[in-house]
Amino acid sequence: MPISNHYNFISSNQLLWKLSETETELKNLLNPSTYPNSRLNLIKSSNQRKQFLGVQNLLKLLKINSDTLFYDNNGKPHLSNNKFISISHSFDYCGVIISDTKVGIDIEKFRSKILNISKKFISESDWNLIKLNSVENVTKVWTIKEAVFKAFGHKGIDFKKNIIIKSVNKEFNKASVSISINQITENYNIEIYNFSQYICCVAKLID
Repeated sequence: MPISNHYNFISSNQLLWKLSETETELKNLLNPSTYPNSRLNLIKSSNQRKQFLGVQNLLKLLKINSDTLFYDNNGKPHLSNNKFISISHSFDYCGVIISDTKVGIDIEKFRSKILNISKKFISESDWNLIKLNSVENVTKVWTIKEAVFKAFGHKGIDFKKNIIIKSVNKEFNKASVSISINQITENYNIEIYNFSQYICCVAKLID
């Protein structure tokens, strides 16, 4: 079901969906002509099919149809109305955000195995900021960098070298991040939200 008011970070252009419905129930909420059924038929995993249908329901709530949404060669979603869009899903949740500026959203569930790969995406300067090597903090760093990567929209990004966290606040629910590659540099403000053993990060380009 869509989460509309339980979490105060949900706004009219940023929606989450908790996938508590069955696949059939999610389908019944949609008009079959408004979503790419051919893409659904290619998805074998039941959980991934539900995530796909959850996203389609969020797009419906945001009044985005298949004629407005398209994907580039990097798999990044775009809107034909000059607005920016980002999509994410993780286990039982999916999310969509729309913005007038470049934006990225990422949702991740807390999983202890992320500690085993932290050295691949956390730099020494990142460690100096976050200090505590916990599942929550490391998940936040990954989600921050994934959200920025989605907003940036270029391939060939090394999360450890090319995406640098410049600052975090005391509560670690806000951050500023720089991403650079091929003489292109962009800076992003980050909002971080905890809910139901998940982290959601939203990255917005600083003009």
